Amino acid sequence: MTAPDTRRFPITLRALTVTAIEDLNPRMRRITLGGAQIGAFDAGGVAQPALQSLGPDDHVKLFFADPETGLLSLPRQGDGRLHWPEDPPAISREYTPRGFDPDSGRLVLDFVLHGHGVAGSWAAQARLGDVIHIGGPKASMLLPDAGHYLLLGDETAIPAIANWLEMLPAEARVDAHILSAEPAARIALRAPRAARIAWHTHDPQDTEALVRLAGTPGRDSFVWAAGERGAITALRAHLTALDHPRDLTDLSNYWTLGEAAKD
Repeated sequence: MTAPDTRRFPITLRALTVTAIEDLNPRMRRITLGGAQIGAFDAGGVAQPALQSLGPDDHVKLFFADPETGLLSLPRQGDGRLHWPEDPPAISREYTPRGFDPDSGRLVLDFVLHGHGVAGSWAAQARLGDVIHIGGPKASMLLPDAGHYLLLGDETAIPAIANWLEMLPAEARVDAHILSAEPAARIALRAPRAARIAWHTHDPQDTEALVRLAGTPGRDSFVWAAGERGAITALRAHLTALDHPRDLTDLSNYWTLGEAAKD
């Protein structure tokens, strides 16, 4: 077993175009982005590198216009970093790429359609040819080597879990538990031969659901989980009490109950 390796990249602001839209189910929409700035390009006389995304749980920032004023505030491109504006502040949300193909120049993102929030509202109204600015990824965590993989998350973690299942070796031992508010959120997933995938309908108020599903992972299990802050906090405390190896644990807060309307 080895701890995951991380690759870091310069952070680049890119203007990309919506090239495809697909509704995966009533609650999830897939949007494909493309354009010349997925590759290397010149910005104000400064060469910017091509986009890179190598891990299952990378993050890109998407920038949106203020829903009240309609103004789009963007960070200024620096040398491998972004300088953020203060007035008006930039409005951004982080998403995990569902797919990235540098050869075809396609970046795929999946959005949960909540019916509120700037990101979900943008995705619901997106049209072919629309332009959106993104930043990152700034790093990729490469697949760790482990005897077993335990993947846990809610609907917001589906893209990352799907990436994990597709990137793991065909012989990998993996259990994936996915929480969804309703069965309509479920999608088909490609996975290693021995993968066990379970979907669970649950109440987002239940912050102990991930703890129950995790149980007592084996000492050779790499535990990856993402979802609501309270649920992840409870899972972290649970794994700490079990003294599960920290280098075989990767937990992320994707959203906070009560702040979901901010998307």
